[in-house]
Amino acid sequence: MNRPSLDQSDHTIGNIQEFKQLFNEHKKHVFAIALSILRDFELAEDVLQEVFIKLFQHMKRNDISNVKGWLIRVSRNTALDLYRKKKREITGFGSDYFDRVPYRSEDPLDKLVLSKYLELLGTEEREVVILKDITGLKHKEIAQITDLPLGTVLWKYNIALKKLKKGIE
Repeated sequence: MNRPSLDQSDHTIGNIQEFKQLFNEHKKHVFAIALSILRDFELAEDVLQEVFIKLFQHMKRNDISNVKGWLIRVSRNTALDLYRKKKREITGFGSDYFDRVPYRSEDPLDKLVLSKYLELLGTEEREVVILKDITGLKHKEIAQITDLPLGTVLWKYNIALKKLKKGIE
């Protein structure tokens, strides 16, 4: 019977522990990116799962120098691919969306207000705002991830903030 050596099993256990740590550290960001593009809770969960499967498979073969950057780029591309495939089926935020998402405030009015404000933004604007304000990336990093010029990212971010401010007023 061919059994793995002790060194191989220790290495595998180390990879699994590292993978668990990466998942716990980055799952919120991957989900937020997917949700900003797809605007559908279940599809964003599918992207989350697919991206981490890709990460696990990639970790077996290659070493990733910037895991966060890799995850964000793969999340965005996977979500965009899924969006293109299911463009006609995606309906946007459902009426029960905010009931299923963990949220800081339990006030139903806060949830309703947030959903209305998100609807004010276009897809790219929403993506830039989420990458900047939820995942905490810098404008330069967002430009690299979205393959947009830095000036365009800054412009879209400012336009989104103006739309949100006007919506609040």
